[in-house]
Amino acid sequence: MSKKAVVQGEWHIFATDRKSLMDRDTEQYQALYCEGRSGTITPHPLRIRYNLYVIGILTLKICYLFVGHLYSKIPVSSGYEIGKEARCEDLYFDDTIDLETREIFDSYSLRTVNLTLGILLTTFVFQFLYTFMANTFSIGFPGIFTITTSIPIWILTLLLGVLLPFVYSSLLISYANTGARDKKMANTITERCNERGHDSVLVLVGDKHVCPLTEELEKHGWEVDPHRSNTLPARIHQHLEFD
Repeated sequence: MSKKAVVQGEWHIFATDRKSLMDRDTEQYQALYCEGRSGTITPHPLRIRYNLYVIGILTLKICYLFVGHLYSKIPVSSGYEIGKEARCEDLYFDDTIDLETREIFDSYSLRTVNLTLGILLTTFVFQFLYTFMANTFSIGFPGIFTITTSIPIWILTLLLGVLLPFVYSSLLISYANTGARDKKMANTITERCNERGHDSVLVLVGDKHVCPLTEELEKHGWEVDPHRSNTLPARIHQHLEFD
């Protein structure tokens, strides 16, 4: 008998897809496996590049927590703890199936890491030098039209410097994916299900992981029912995806 899995994609900020997943008849499933890892962050030989990456990851987590807190205050939402909901439905809950932070960083090619950081640092240096040439921020095309604002140019430079680690890690997460995380999650789910005797499970991952994770699980003999995120940002992103 083949193992069966429902793979649900989500945008991590919103609880819509989590609720959709748990609205199923959960009695036919034994466990819920979620994209995630332990909270341990270990040192790395590429200290500057890795530390900037970690700062960006922590910034992203803070943004998730902040938006999630605001979202939980909306009466229609009232918060949603997927782990608590899973346990209430007698589902085994595991949210440590992904690569660790250091392993994710190591999965990127060194060339991509250096190129991404180099472009961002070069952009910041040019912006920093431009601070000494202009007093306020202007929008437009040279020689065609220019709209001058009252925003001091140094504010833009400061904002770019503060956001640099966040942009750096976000670009790597979004565009430097080698498939290592999907393989890891598929292997972890399969191994732990074999150990625990689970043959029918729910899986919750970021929307971009749905298709590659489905392919990896099918290689392990799983019968997979994939579902992409139904949130508005996700649907827009899906329409912009290239085959």
